[in-house]
Amino acid sequence: MAKDNKKNHNIMLALGLALFLIGIAWLFLPPIGQIATYHFALNCALVLVTAACVYFSLLSQKPVIFYIFMNLCILSLLFLILNANSVMPQFKQYWPVVILIFGFTLLPVGRFHYKEFKTIYVIPSASLTILGLFFLLFTFKIIKMPLREFFMYFLPFFMIASGIFLIVLYYARQKAKDKFPVIKEDDDDEPLLFTEEDL
Repeated sequence: MAKDNKKNHNIMLALGLALFLIGIAWLFLPPIGQIATYHFALNCALVLVTAACVYFSLLSQKPVIFYIFMNLCILSLLFLILNANSVMPQFKQYWPVVILIFGFTLLPVGRFHYKEFKTIYVIPSASLTILGLFFLLFTFKIIKMPLREFFMYFLPFFMIASGIFLIVLYYARQKAKDKFPVIKEDDDDEPLLFTEEDL
């Protein structure tokens, strides 16, 4: 009975992932007649492969593998939508999107992993998201100044602000350890992405 239950849950998970990806793609894809078949087939294959890896990483309860393949699946879905709409993404312009996605998805993965928000995930997630948005302003020419020139002028101020932030954070953690919990784990028992109760 337990095996049948687990099998039904796994099927439900696979169906949910499939419907979600199909729905997102369908929402943003142009009419079929405007899609180049060759590139569309390759991009679809890439989405299917990465989605399958996401599914099996969930079943195997490996948070790091799940995080990597979830981001690859999102990126492959994004490339599918862009190519289908005859937009040829250039890495020179779109590389901040990769940082933005990896930062944005780190927060829910950390939440699932520890069943609560921890600074070990929240701070890197916020940092990557802010950096991705910041670099997008340059690659899309919203800020006209070249990125190298910007850093030449403002990097010292950024370092001063970062130093002050880390010092304040240090003292805040000393005074309120319950708000900034230190993660303690047994070496042998790594927290699971999803516990058996969730399956």
